[in-house]
Formats: sequence, C-alpha cells, structure tokens
Amino acid sequence: MSQVAIAPSAAALRQLSDVRMADRADVGGKAASLGELLAMGVRVPAGVVLSARGAELPADERGSMVRTAMAGLDSGPFAVRSSGVSEDGAERSFAGLYESVLDVRPDEVPEAVDRVLASAGAARVAGYAPSGDARMAVIIQRMITPVAAGVVLTADPINGDRGVSVVTAVRGTGDRLVSGHASGDEWAVTDGRAEARRRPESAIDADQARTVAREARRIADARRTPQDIEWAIDRDGTLWILQARPMTALPPQVSWDAPAPGAYSRTMRFGEWISEPVTPLFESWLLTAMEDRLHELNLEWAGQRAPRPFHVVVNGWYFYSINFLSGGALLRSLPTILWKLITKPRQVAVAMPPTVRYSIALYERWWRDDVLPRYRAAVERGEPEVETMSVDDLPALVDELATLAGEYFASIAVVAGSAYKMEMNLALFYRRHLAPRIGGSHLPLLAGFEPPADPGRHAVVSLDWWHPPLPTDGAGALPDDAHDRLVETRSAAEAAALAALGSSPRRLRSFRSLLAETQRLVPVREEQVRELTIAWPIMRRAVLRMGEELVRRGAVEVADDVFFLTKAEVLEALRTNARPAADVEGRRARREEQKRLVPPLNVGRMNALLRRLWNSFPTMLGASRSDTALVSGVPAAPGRATGRVRVVRGPDEFDELQPGEILVAPLTAPAWTPLFARAAGVVTDVGSPASHASIIAREYGIPAVVGCADATSRLHTGMRVMVDGITGNVEPA
Repeated sequence: MSQVAIAPSAAALRQLSDVRMADRADVGGKAASLGELLAMGVRVPAGVVLSARGAELPADERGSMVRTAMAGLDSGPFAVRSSGVSEDGAERSFAGLYESVLDVRPDEVPEAVDRVLASAGAARVAGYAPSGDARMAVIIQRMITPVAAGVVLTADPINGDRGVSVVTAVRGTGDRLVSGHASGDEWAVTDGRAEARRRPESAIDADQARTVAREARRIADARRTPQDIEWAIDRDGTLWILQARPMTALPPQVSWDAPAPGAYSRTMRFGEWISEPVTPLFESWLLTAMEDRLHELNLEWAGQRAPRPFHVVVNGWYFYSINFLSGGALLRSLPTILWKLITKPRQVAVAMPPTVRYSIALYERWWRDDVLPRYRAAVERGEPEVETMSVDDLPALVDELATLAGEYFASIAVVAGSAYKMEMNLALFYRRHLAPRIGGSHLPLLAGFEPPADPGRHAVVSLDWWHPPLPTDGAGALPDDAHDRLVETRSAAEAAALAALGSSPRRLRSFRSLLAETQRLVPVREEQVRELTIAWPIMRRAVLRMGEELVRRGAVEVADDVFFLTKAEVLEALRTNARPAADVEGRRARREEQKRLVPPLNVGRMNALLRRLWNSFPTMLGASRSDTALVSGVPAAPGRATGRVRVVRGPDEFDELQPGEILVAPLTAPAWTPLFARAAGVVTDVGSPASHASIIAREYGIPAVVGCADATSRLHTGMRVMVDGITGNVEPA
C-alpha cells in the first residue's frame, strides 16, 4: 500500500505507521496498537486511520476526504475495520462487537466506513458498547489474501499457563474462526515444540505454528502481558499480524507442581467423586479416614504397601496417589505380595485383568454378607443418636462411620473394580475377534440391564460433605419403552457377536463365559455405588452440631464455618473453648477463587513405564482420538448424539439443562441422576467406565465420554457438538 501524503494538520486522517498509544484517544485502541507494532518492525498491512474526530464529520465531508485519500493508494482491495477509543483495553477487548468489511474496492471504501460507524451506533443503542469514551475511529488497510489465518494466544486461556502459546487456524480468511462458525485447527506451542490438539482443516503445519507462536511471543514480551493476536499467512508464505490486544479474563498463573514425589491423579478412585476444591474438614477427616481404611485392606488382601502420602492437595484440588503402581512400590511390596500369592492366591488374583474372574465371588460375598450389613446397621443406630448424644461424643460417631465408609469404598474398588477389569477383558476380546468382522464396540453388550434406581435422600453432589445431600424423589425415571429398546439393542448386539464367532467353537465358548460374567457385574456396580453415601446425612449433621456448639461458644460465626476448619482445629476448639486461629473467611474466599481454576488430570512425575500403562487404558476400551475433536476422553456409553452444550457445574444449575441438550459437567454423582432423563449425551472432566456417569448413561441409553480433563472449559453452553460414545470424541456439529 503506497504512502499517501497527509498534511500534519489533517489529523482527521493519519498513516497507521505514524500513530502510537499516546494517540489512542483519537485513533482508538486497535489503530494505536497497530502503529506500535509497525514501530517494532512487525509485519502489519499498511494503511490509514480515520480518527474519531474525522468520523464525527458530516457524512459527505467525511466521504470526500476518504475518496481523496483512496486516490493516492494502491488499487486494493482493502479491509475496513473499527477502532473504538474504549476498545481493546487491558480489561475488556470487545472483539467482534463492531462490523468489519473485507475485500473492499477503492470506490466502495466511503460506504464501508459508513457501515462500520453505523455498527458502532447500533451497538450503543443495544447497550453493548464499552463504557467510557464511545467514539469510533476507522482503519483502512491493504487486504491480505491469506491461504491460512487465525488467532494466537500467548497463554493457555483454559489454565492460564503463560509458557504455552495456543495457535488456532483455518484455511483462507480468519473471519469464520473469529465469528465462531469454525473451530479450526489448534496447536499448542511450548518451548519451540508444536503439538496438534486438533486438525479439522490442516490449515498450517508444525513449522508454521512455531513461526506464528514465535512472532506472537516477541510481541507479548515487548508488551509485558499475554496477547490475543490475529494473524494471516499469504500465498508467498509471509506472516502478517492483523491485530494484537491484551488477553482478557485470563486465569491466574499458578503452579501445579506436586508437593510430594511421584504421580497423582484426580480421575481415579476418590477423585472420580470430587468435583471442586476440597474443604479442609472433609480432606483432613472423612477423606483421610476413608483412604487409610482402603489401604489397610489392600495390604491385608494382596500384600500391597502403598507409599504415603495417599493424596496431595494442589491449589485446593484433590489428587489421589497412583504411586502404588510404580515399579519401586511394587518391588517393596513384592515379599508380602508373594506370600499372599502363595497362601491366598484368590485374594491376590483380583489385581490383574487376566486373573480377576477367580476373585470376584470371594469379594462380592465379603461385600454382601459382611461390609454392607455392618454399614447399614451403623447408619440405623446413628440416625437417632446424632441428635441426642452429647457434642463430645459426636467425633467418635463420625470416626466410626468414616471408617466404615472407607471400608465400603474399598468394596467398591474391589468389586466394581473387578467389573471394570472384566470389561477391559471383554473390550480387548471384541477388538481382536469381533470388530474386524462386525465393527462397532463392546459397549452395547453392557447396557439395558436395570433401570436406574432412585438414590433417595442421601444422593450426594460429590463426596465432600460440605454439600448437603439432595433428595431426588424418583425424578428422572427411565420410561419402560426406553428400557425395552436398550434390551433389544443389547440382544441384537449379542446375536451379531455370537453369529460372527460361530465358526470357532473355542472362541465362542470363551466369549460366552466372558460376556456372562461381565454382564452379571453391570448392575452390581450401580447397586454398590447407590449405598456408598448412606452415612453422609448423619456425618454431616454431626459436624454441623459441632459447628453449632462452636457458634454458641463464640469460636466461629456460623455453624458451617466448621467445614473450613481442619479436624485437629475442630477438636481443639471443642476441647479448649478457644477461638481457632484459622482464617475461616480467607479459606472460604480462597476456595471460591480456586473453583475457577482448571486443574490438570495428573500432577507430579510418572516414570516411563507407568506413563505407558496409564495412557493405554482409554485405548483398551476403544478410544480412538480424532484430529477434529474439540475434546477427547474415554468412551463410556455407546451411541452418538448431537445437540447444544449445556455446561452444568453444580446443583444450582441443574434446572438450566433443557431436554435434548448435551450435559457437560465436572463429574456426576447420584444427585445428578435425574439430569440424565433430559440429556441427549454426557461429557465429563473426570471419570472412568466404572464412574457414575458411565453406569447411568448406559442405563438411560445415551452416549457418554468421560475423563476429558477440561471439557467444562473447552466446551461452552450453546455450542453444537456431536458426542461419540464409541470413539470417545466430542466433535463440532
């Protein structure tokens, strides 16, 4: 674009290369930013800016001035865009609020300027314009004809990681991406390494992603704040920067380093039940007691010595230790494991998928005949006692029930865990011997057994007892005809599998045996899970009674402050009548802040062997990552469903889910069950095929993908997506 001679006095029209941030009040934030970029040597399409005072001129005078300027410029085409005085600030960008007009011929520029200014007026009338100075300038730049374009963010908008640049790209111009009509490719660039997260368009390659990220990082470093940058690559392979503004609403930068050696996950065992930062009392009392009892029983059953700590809390979020799977821990446990293997082989056989079938009856009998009756009896005794016993006796009641809850959770880990291992065996058999012949997945074979039962008055939102249980009153019952259809689908899948194996009697026998045992355990998982939290109302009432007593003594302000003390602090306050030194309000506020963080699935360091094992689990169950997926996880319930996303983070948002929408949640627990009757599909951040979302989705006949890590952040309410419960992908629709 040729430089047109503009007199200094003609401040109504200025060269982009001449403006700086000091001129923002007259040329707007976008134009001032582009001028600064040109001064840095960044490749920006040349152009002029009609200042805010020029935009206020009468239309004919303004048009005449623009036409005169166009006569001295190249033949175009041009891009005509807004540059609001209060636009693209550090707090709010207002990106896409005003109209941009592309591919404009020189003689059409005055009309395009009028359209941009009219869009600003319409935004003000509608109440969408930024507060402050509402004046508008207009940028006229040489139009780039790109082969690829997009946006680069110099920090991850999901988790706030300033060390990652996220490059999104589409073929051609970037307006499809900016307008939300295309999701585009997505690359994550870290320390010069480019990883493709999705590639529906294959618009750029890794080298180009690195080039875009490198230039964006240079701009961000110069401006000392993360940037949101629009870019384009032309037919000659030249990178152009079209716009740069500060990133807004960026999550705080926090470290997710584990405070102890080893590896920890929030998508295993207790982590599958915890959807938010943990409260101090829950973490230090109920959760710790349950973990301790679980690992005592693991040692008793199989000789497995799990290293402490059993969990870590990072930025308020719970991560369960998976160090019992590490080579060092297994080696240290080897003598006791071998002794158990010699003396009680059926107990140890539960640990491995190939041998798990030899242990199932043993542990199921232990659960039904011992654990469940003792747990129910303790709950029945505790219900009347919790209101009448002295406050001094309440901690012992909580200790008893917490230990029994840990024992019951251990029964779930071993019995429902056996069902999970059996499903892995079935999935492996299906992939090897059936999928090549009849396609599909093993999942339809494991649905339609028992309509979901009402979890009753002890239905929890998550394990953290800070949340009161929610009575469901039978809401969301599955219609009989829907259940019948699931049974028909399962029967058809069974018939197809049996027919495909008819020529191999040996494989047919193996399949029949494997299928029968795996199917028998499907309803057992739900039956077990339903009973886990029957003690929660009693324990929660006991804790609140302690809180009420501390209020009476002046130790806390309100009864539920007790949840923000540790067990030791509560017991000490009850013993001494002293006000705890803990900053309860500070802990409450910090937890609210931490709820907005997006934690990773795992923290700490896995050795290479453990990482390979861990990463293989989704593949064993049929996961097949797609290059076009918005998020991917573990396939948990079969089928495909298309609908609009509804992100639901907790019970206060339950009523927002509309029939036919895709439920996207951190996790689901029994209190979430009624939502499955409305949802067309389910996607969760954490979970496994043994988690609540998986079990219930199968019985409602809706597809589910679990363990996606950050689906609640990457998917937004209103997006149209397709949930594929066979491959574990969520695709744009």
